[in-house]
Amino acid sequence: MAPDWLLSNSSIDKKDILRLASEAPYPGSNADAVQIIELAEAYYEAAISLFAGARKGQKLSYAPARLCSIHAIELYLNAFLRKEGELPQQVRGRLHNIADESFVSQLKLRKKTADHLQAMTERREYLISRYAPEQMSQHTELNRLQATLEEIRKKTRIHVT
Repeated sequence: MAPDWLLSNSSIDKKDILRLASEAPYPGSNADAVQIIELAEAYYEAAISLFAGARKGQKLSYAPARLCSIHAIELYLNAFLRKEGELPQQVRGRLHNIADESFVSQLKLRKKTADHLQAMTERREYLISRYAPEQMSQHTELNRLQATLEEIRKKTRIHVT
């Protein structure tokens, strides 16, 4: 969908804008699995830096690190899916669902990691970390998040590269 400011411009035909927007490739659709891994690495490195700068005892100070960690995990898993031949539209259609038996079996994830991916999906931690500071108590433990991030990173990088 085109932005409101563009649609409100009376000199532009709204039908043309909507047609062009629907025909344009979705951002990231042309990225290959290695490029997605590289993007995940950037979020991984950001997460590590943000964890180091967070203030102990102040849960909200960990929110940016948590968000970058969850996003990196999702990107690593998206790279895995793309390497396995899933189309970009299928990957987007998952809507932040990072729990999948194929991850567990093909990447040989530990039970704790598989359970954590399931818990993060069920709790919608990706959305909570972005928009809901009042729901911070629903997050899984930071050390579990870091362990999941490290395992996903290691195993998807081996699988994709």
